[in-house]
Amino acid sequence: MAPASVDEKEYSTVNGEQEQMEIDESSSEMGEQAEEENSDEEMEEEPDVVVSADKVEIVGNHSDVTALTFCFKEEDHTLGNALRHVINKNPEVDFCGYSIPHPSEAKMNVRIQTTENTTAIDALKTGLSNLLDLVEHVQETFIAEFAKKEYVEFEEVA
Repeated sequence: MAPASVDEKEYSTVNGEQEQMEIDESSSEMGEQAEEENSDEEMEEEPDVVVSADKVEIVGNHSDVTALTFCFKEEDHTLGNALRHVINKNPEVDFCGYSIPHPSEAKMNVRIQTTENTTAIDALKTGLSNLLDLVEHVQETFIAEFAKKEYVEFEEVA
């Protein structure tokens, strides 16, 4: 699963109606300033991670961009706990937690509260990107170690 680039506008479905979510201009301005400052130092820019609008939506009030709840569809504790852990490592994040509202519903809610320096959407994007990097590193390391064939094979006993 390779990251794709982000459009300026994202869409989500709330209560059966499709609504358009615009990226906060202040966060994009801060990002542009940081890009200008670091453009000489950066070797290669990675595109932002994009999550499909039918996979995740913002739940509740959108007035405070530093505190949002995201609802992931068809996800469970496997993604929730790993994503929570990675997002909480971000020094700009004050709180990140997840919950499964009901075991029979295939939904996972992630609540992110950040400092004034960033938005919850940016923290989620960074967390997803960092989690993807972590998974790729684990996969590469596993494949490299497995290729060494320094393991013991056991016969199955019926």
